[in-house]
Order: sequence, then structure tokens, then C-alpha cells
Amino acid sequence: MSLATIFGFLIPVLVIGMWVMAIAGMRRLSSGRPAVDAGTFRRFFQYGLLYAVLILAAVGTTEVLTWLFQGRPDDWYVTGGGVARSLAFVLVGAPAAATIALVTRRGRRRDPAENDSHLYAIYLTITPLTAMLLATWSLSGLLARLLGPGRDFDAGDAVGFVVWGAVWLTHWIVARRSLGERNAPHLFLGSFVGLVVASVGLYRTIGASLDVIVRQDAFITTTYPLAAAVGTLVAGVLVWVRYWLTAANPLRTGNLRLVYVLVFGVGGGLVLWLVAASRILWTVLVWFIGDPASRYAPQFFGDTTYDVGMLVVGALLWWYHRALLEDDMARSEVPRIYEYLVSGIALTAAATGVGTVLVAFIESITPGIDIGLTTMNTLLAAVTLLLVGVPVWWVFWKRIRRAVEGDAPTEVSSLTRRIYLVVLFGVVGVVAVGALVLVAYTFLQDAVNGQVGLATLRSMRYGLGTLVAAAAVSAYHWSVFRQDRSVAKPEAPRGPRSVVLVGAPADELAQDIARATGARVESWTRLDGAGGWDQDSVLTAIEGHEGHDLLVLSGPDGPGVIVVAR
Repeated sequence: MSLATIFGFLIPVLVIGMWVMAIAGMRRLSSGRPAVDAGTFRRFFQYGLLYAVLILAAVGTTEVLTWLFQGRPDDWYVTGGGVARSLAFVLVGAPAAATIALVTRRGRRRDPAENDSHLYAIYLTITPLTAMLLATWSLSGLLARLLGPGRDFDAGDAVGFVVWGAVWLTHWIVARRSLGERNAPHLFLGSFVGLVVASVGLYRTIGASLDVIVRQDAFITTTYPLAAAVGTLVAGVLVWVRYWLTAANPLRTGNLRLVYVLVFGVGGGLVLWLVAASRILWTVLVWFIGDPASRYAPQFFGDTTYDVGMLVVGALLWWYHRALLEDDMARSEVPRIYEYLVSGIALTAAATGVGTVLVAFIESITPGIDIGLTTMNTLLAAVTLLLVGVPVWWVFWKRIRRAVEGDAPTEVSSLTRRIYLVVLFGVVGVVAVGALVLVAYTFLQDAVNGQVGLATLRSMRYGLGTLVAAAAVSAYHWSVFRQDRSVAKPEAPRGPRSVVLVGAPADELAQDIARATGARVESWTRLDGAGGWDQDSVLTAIEGHEGHDLLVLSGPDGPGVIVVAR
């Protein structure tokens, strides 16, 4: 691993660390505590240095062991300073990492507050993820060579998997024992990495397998891509199973889980499916009624095998993560988020198709040389996007309309719908302004040169297509927005301004109270183990405190309410 790669890891870590420090500082300022202190700077350099020397030590160990186990080491590596560099990494990095780790452990034992440090949590998130990524890379390379035509064994990949796997396992154990609930970002980020790697591996495995079947004359050239794809698939599945199935998925509540399932699972799967379906349908249409670049079917349909793999992967991601939401569909906002997310993605495809229709029309009536797609192929691309995007959008938008018809006040006032409309108008506005600038620039450039004509219209076709698509989307949703404004909103819940529950953990109770009263609710856990909760008793106790800040203490005789100045 080169020094550039090492610094490529360190720079993002420093940026993320400074960003989190700024957020923590703002939170402390809002609570009246000092934003930073000497301990904050000490931890920043302590954990940053520990991460750096640990990476150096692991890189050096991997290179030295690879050199020892290889039958024929590279001469340049021996004579050109490679051995000296690797040994320097080990002799400097390993003792430094061990010393800083020992100091950190002793500091945590002396001061339990060290465990609550945001920088400590960041370190135990970034370090195992880094090690996991490198171990996954090494394992996929090792499997690719073992399964490939030569059945080669690569000592470097094997050593890299062992060394980085050991670093990951050590930090995995420490994070699980010391972070508790704060380990959730690490688990969900690892789940996302495993999902991406496994999806890429499955997509490439299906594509390479179909290549072997379709192009039997290319069997020798496709076996190594198939072996590499299988290696990536196995490595990704192992990571995904360890992080998601056994660790993150059992955490049934929390916003991170919804982000992972809805955005990366449902949204990512739908995007893959739409892209793959559009490519396959467009390829078929071009072959039969368009202008194919080649009439030799194996060459023209060469990438279609991988498009089929993407189609299967997208469908699996969409189906699996949609099934995970079954238990949450009774909650009001979860089905709304799902429906608006899917309809928004499909609407993007359909709107792109509308704009592409105009692009094809302008190309057909203006002179010019087709660079890339011909006019017919452009029109087929528009038809493809419409055929794929419109049905999906219509199915899910129809669900949303039925929900509005069933309970208009609740649906119209929902946070998800309002965010959807605001984001849609904002994105459409930004895109429209950019397209308008492009159209104006093209027109004015030709006007200054005295060359305004049909060629100018052709040069502006992509900007005009974007403007038409943006106008169509805006016009329809503006009518939706106006209808929403005419609906009588439900009366907002009236209750205390904020509530702090002090007793047993009560996250679900806090959410129920927030929905019933509109208050900002927090749950604090008593360390003496006292205090159970009864929802009806708590709601009864906080009645009559409209606009107040309340501290609710659990007790054997029921909850006690204290009005505080927050």
C-alpha cells in the first residue's frame, strides 16, 4: 500500500473528525457548557495518531509477511527500498500503536467519561470499517485467483486478509463492549458496505455466467471474470451477514435502520431495476426498429448479460427490503416515506423521458450530424424511459391519492408529503435554472456571432428538453400543492412544550407522547434501576401543562411531574 493511499485514508478521517467536533461544540454551546476544552484537543490528536500508526503498522506487517512468504520476491522491492520502508512502518508503527492503545485503555479505566467521547466513538467506527474494507478486498482477490483458470495462490492477498481481519476483529470486539447503542452507525455503515459489495458481486456473477453460456467460444476469456465476480460476491456476503443479519437488523427501531432500508435498500434497488430495465428494453427496441451499431447479435447484445444481472439484483434488493418494512407499515410515516420515495424515483425516469422526446423531435427537424445516438435511437430512449417510469410512478402515486381521499387532513399535513413537495420544487427549480442558463448562453453566443438559426435550436435541445420536463413536473405538482392548501388541516395537538422522562428506557413511550401532544420528548435512564412506565398514567399526569417544560419522574406511586425553566 502506497503512502498516497495511506494519506487518502487519513484526510477523510481528519475532515469527519473536525465536522463532528463542530457539531458537538454547537450542542454544548446550546446547553451552556464549553464547546471545547483541552481534553477535546488531546483526544483528537490521540485517536488520530492511533489510527495513523495502526494503519502504518498493518501496512508494514502485510508487506513484510508477503515478502517472507513469496517464493520469488520482487528484486526492486528488495533493492529499491521497499523492505526498508516496510520494516520502518512495523518498527515505528507497531510500538507506537501499542503504547497509545495502552494509554487509552488506562485513561478509560481511570475516567469512565472517556467512553462517552464522540471522538472515541468515531475512532471505533472508522478503524474497523477501514480494516473491513481492506480485508474484504484481499479476500475477494484471493478467491478470484483460487477460482480462476490458473488456480493461483497469492500470498499477498492471504496475508492481507489475515492482518486486516485481525485488526477488524479486535476493534469489533472493543466497539461492541464499550460503545453500546453508539455502535449503531458502525453497524449500519458496515451493513451498507457489505450490501454494495455483495450486490456488485452478484451482478457481475450473473453477467459473467450468462456470458459463459451465451458466448461459448469465449469460455477461456470469461472464466477469470467469473472467478473474480464470485470472489467479490462471497466476500460481500460474509460482511453483510456479519454486520446486517447478526448485528444491525436485530436493532428494530431507530432512524438509521429506516435510512438503510428505505434509501439504500428500497431506493437503491429501484434505481438499479429502472436503469437495467431501461437499458434492456432500449437495446431490444434498437435491435428491431432502431439503428443498431452492429448487426452481429453477440457483439450488439454484449453488455445485456450484465444488464440482466443488474435487473435481478435490483429486484432482489427492492423485494427484500420492502419485506423488512412489513412490521413497520402500521406506523403512519413509514408507508408514506416508502411510497413517496418510490414515486419520486419513478417520476425522475418519466420526466427524463418527456424531455428526451423533445430532444428527439428537435433533432428530427434541424440539420446536424448525429454524434452518439441517432435520432431514432434517441426517440426509442425516450419511449423506454416512459414505458418503465410511468407505470411505476402511477401505481405508487395512485396509492398516495387513495390515502388522501381516505383521510385528506392527516395525509396532507404529514411531514413526509410536505418534505416531498418542498424537495421536488427545490430540485426542479435548480435544474430549471441551470437549463435556462445553458439555453440563454447558447442563444446569445449564436446571436453575437450572427448565426441564429435551426442549428441554434439543435444546440439548445438538451436544455429545452430539461426545461419542458421541469415545467411538466412543476405544473402538475403545483396543482397538487394548491389542492393541499384548500384542505382543512387537523388541529395540532396541544400539550407541554417539552417532556423529559426520567426512569426506565422509554423510547417508544416518548414517541407516543410526542405524537399525542406535539411536545419534544426525551428519555433519560435512571442508573438505580428504578421506575417503570404506564402510558395512560403519564398522559394523565402531563395534562393541563400546555406550553410548559416538564420533568417526569417515575416512582412507585406513579409519575411525578415537575415544571422547569428550560
